[in-house]
Amino acid sequence: MSKKKSLIEIRTGALAEGINELDFICHARDFEGRRLEDVGFTGEIAVNVVADMSGDEITVTINTSAVADRTCDRCLAPISKILDGSLVLVYTFGSLPEGEPAEYDEYRQIDKSTEYIDITEDVCDTLILSSPMKITCTNNPDCRLYGSGEETGNTEKIEEHQAGHQTSWQESLEKLKDKYR
Repeated sequence: MSKKKSLIEIRTGALAEGINELDFICHARDFEGRRLEDVGFTGEIAVNVVADMSGDEITVTINTSAVADRTCDRCLAPISKILDGSLVLVYTFGSLPEGEPAEYDEYRQIDKSTEYIDITEDVCDTLILSSPMKITCTNNPDCRLYGSGEETGNTEKIEEHQAGHQTSWQESLEKLKDKYR
């Protein structure tokens, strides 16, 4: 039975004592079955891995950066945002350090003979967790109804200015906004 090659892996035999930096470029479509497209990731994904090898442990810092194509939760305008994520993992050879509970996912045990550490799933999780639950646009004129006016406290001035220019959907949104205040 052949082993399927991992998308993103660290070759432990190639790591020197101290800090090792690795860069990976992949595409969202490469993460088959992990549903990155549902979160809005469709293009290129940059992954920077810093592996600090010391004695009987390897500390791995995963930094991800990718563009997510989503829609504004307020006005449904298309938005592309660069989302950055970070995750730190500690791989120990043998057993966990003294006093560290085994239930933490950031601490993992590996065998001394381990040739590769597969971090594909961790990269995927970091990408998904970097995506905010709500995305709003800031420069779209159709979304200004809820945008900068509330942040600066000038909502009355904006509402007066927009009163003559509102369309039916904007009026409906305004009624909903007043209802839930």
